[in-house]
Amino acid sequence: MDILYLHPAKQEATARYDRYKACAPYLFIPVGVVGLANLLRSQGWAVEGLNLPLELMLKPTFELRGWLAAQSPAKLVMIDLHWYEHSFGALDAAQAVKAVWPGAPVVIGGLTASHFAEEILANFPAVDYILRGDAEQPLLKLADAVCGQVGDPAALARVPNLLYRQAGTIKQTPRTFFARADDLDPLDFVTLDWLHHAENYAALQYSGIGLIRLHDAKLTSHWLCIGRGCVFNCIYCGGGKDSHAQLAGRNGYVMRAPERVAEEVALLASQGRQQVALSLDPATFGPAWWRAFFARLRAQGTRIGIYNEFFQLPPPEFIDELGRSADLQHTEVAISPLSGNEEVRRRNGKFYTNERFLTMLDTLKSYSIPIFVYFSLNLPGETLQTFKETLALADQIGKRYPPHLLRMLNPCHTLDPVSPMSRQPDAFGMTVHYRTFQDYYNYCKGTGWQPRYVTRGEHRGFEMEGRPASMVEQMAQIWDLFAKAQRFRCFPVPRGW
Repeated sequence: MDILYLHPAKQEATARYDRYKACAPYLFIPVGVVGLANLLRSQGWAVEGLNLPLELMLKPTFELRGWLAAQSPAKLVMIDLHWYEHSFGALDAAQAVKAVWPGAPVVIGGLTASHFAEEILANFPAVDYILRGDAEQPLLKLADAVCGQVGDPAALARVPNLLYRQAGTIKQTPRTFFARADDLDPLDFVTLDWLHHAENYAALQYSGIGLIRLHDAKLTSHWLCIGRGCVFNCIYCGGGKDSHAQLAGRNGYVMRAPERVAEEVALLASQGRQQVALSLDPATFGPAWWRAFFARLRAQGTRIGIYNEFFQLPPPEFIDELGRSADLQHTEVAISPLSGNEEVRRRNGKFYTNERFLTMLDTLKSYSIPIFVYFSLNLPGETLQTFKETLALADQIGKRYPPHLLRMLNPCHTLDPVSPMSRQPDAFGMTVHYRTFQDYYNYCKGTGWQPRYVTRGEHRGFEMEGRPASMVEQMAQIWDLFAKAQRFRCFPVPRGW
C-alpha cells in the first residue's frame, strides 16, 4: 500500500454503532473518488480504500487506530471532505492517522474542504494538504511530490490547486486545473477492487422497493459519475451552478460522453450489478445526450435498473426512453417537489406546478416505475399555512400512485455552505448561524448521536423569521400522523441529522 483512502463517518473515528443510536453515518463515497483512486493505480501506485462507517457497521468492534497500527505506514493518506456532514469525522480520522502514523502526509479535498481550506489548515495540524476544486492532475502531481520527493518545496509549488504549509505559513499554488470532458471520459469510475468490503458497499448502494427486494435477494448497485457541476441554483444546495463556479471554477455542466457512460454501465451489468445510480440528472443534459445514452444501452443489450434523481420535471419522452431501456424491477426515480405550495417550490428552485407534477406521475405510472418523493419541512417559505398544501399534495400523490411503487419522505434541511441561503440570507427572510468551518465541525460533533428527545428544526444552521424550531416540530408531528395512516411507505420526519 502506497496510498490509503479513508472515507470518514459523520461520527468520530472511535464510534461504536452497537452501543449508541447513531444519526446517519453518511456511507456513500463521493463518486469522483473512484476515478481518482483508479487514476493513481494506473500510474503504478498501490491504493487501498477503507470506508470507515461501513467497517463499523460490519464489525462494531472495528478500531481504526488498531487497523492502522497493523499496516506499514502509507506514503500518502487521502480523506474526503466533500459534504459538510463529514466536517468532524474527516478531521477526527486525520487525527487518528497522525496518532499512529505521525509521518504520513494527509490530503483532503471536496467541496467543503475547498471552501474552508485556509481555515482548516490554520487550525487542524493533522491536515497537511488540501486540493481545492478538481483534483485529477493535482493529485497525480502531489503523489509524485510527496511519495517520491518528500519535503521538496519546489515539487509542491508545481502542484496546481494546492494549499499547504511551509515554515508555518499557508501557501497556495495557482488554481489552473479545471476538469473537462476529455479529462473525465478516460477515467475508470467503476472498479472498486481496491476498497475493503466492496461487495458489502455495493449492496448498501441499492435503492428501491420492487418485489424482488421483498425476497431478501442480494441486490447491488453502484453510484456512477456521469459528469460534474450543475445548471441550477436551488437555494438550499451548496453544489449548484454558482457554488461550482466559486469552488471549482466551473460554469454549468461538464458532461461525460454518453457512449462512455453506457460502456461503464455495461461493465457494471457484466459484474452482476442489478442497478446503476446516476450522479447527475441526464434529463437536464438535453435530448441529444440522453437519446444517445439510452440508444447505446439498447444496442449493447445492456439491461440494468437505473436510479435517477430528477432535478426538475423530465420531458415525457425521457420517461419513455427510460421505460424502454431500463430493467424496471430494479429502477427507481426520485423527485423533490419540496412543498405543496407552488410559490414556495419556485422560491427554492423547482419550476413546475402541481398539475404538471401530477401529470408526470401518470406517465411514470404507465410504466410502473417506482418513485421516491421528497418534500422538505423547513425550507424558506414553508409555514403552517403552506404546510397544509404540502399535506394535500402528498395525499393526492398517495391516492394517485400505486402504493407498492411509492415511497415518501419529508426531512429537515441543514444549511449548506456556499448555498444561496448561506450567501444571501436576507433575500430569503432568514438568519444564518453557521458561517465558519468551526461552526460545521461543532455541528457535526454535536449531532452524531441521537438524543432521547429531538426538537426537529433545531441545529440546522439557520432559522426562518417567524418560524421557530418549535413550529417546525409541530409540523413534524402532524406529518408523522399523516405518514402513519398511509398505505404506501411514508416515513416520519427523521429525529436525527
